[in-house]
Amino acid sequence: MTAAALTSIVIERLFDGITVICCLGVGLLCAAAAKPNAALLVTVLVTGSVLFGAVLLAAFCLSGSMMSRIVGRFPGLSPQMTMVQQGLEILRTWRTLEVIGLTLIIYVPDALSLWFLVKAVGLTLRFSDTLVLLGAASLSTLVPSGPAFLGTLQFAYALAVEFAGGARALGIAAATLAQLCLLLPLALIAAGILVHGSGNALHSILARRQSDAGRAGE
Repeated sequence: MTAAALTSIVIERLFDGITVICCLGVGLLCAAAAKPNAALLVTVLVTGSVLFGAVLLAAFCLSGSMMSRIVGRFPGLSPQMTMVQQGLEILRTWRTLEVIGLTLIIYVPDALSLWFLVKAVGLTLRFSDTLVLLGAASLSTLVPSGPAFLGTLQFAYALAVEFAGGARALGIAAATLAQLCLLLPLALIAAGILVHGSGNALHSILARRQSDAGRAGE
């Protein structure tokens, strides 16, 4: 993977994290009365804010001219770091607003899918509760877990649903439904693509070896 591609992934993940933290913060702020698990969710909000704030600060520093002068002293790292800086320079331009707009557009259907999942198990979420669920569920995927975020996703849904006034069992059911209906199909499609690509690569290698063996026999 090139440095430019890696930088674009970092920027994407960074704005994803900032977006879900903002969703969680706005959702908690809109909750006028004290609710179950509010303290724990606030702790998650603070932890996530510190984590992604540090990443944003580091990325902003790396995109500056001072870092360019420092890296210039190490010729072996200079080409790679130059590409990284060029990718991170977007943080210092108005194109950041475009990235923010696209990120918000992407998260609208994501939030709607979570609302419909919880609705399917019998609970109608308010707007603020949907934001809390979106933030908690998204941040839970950062924690090391089993396949399809088994366990951590159930815990996040249970916290958010209980915060919204539902039973924890509804949250666990909604998380399991999300894994079966959203994550499992994507995993199967990705596995099929990988197997297909591996098969083509293996076929090419075997064909090349047979061709080489045929030329050697002649």
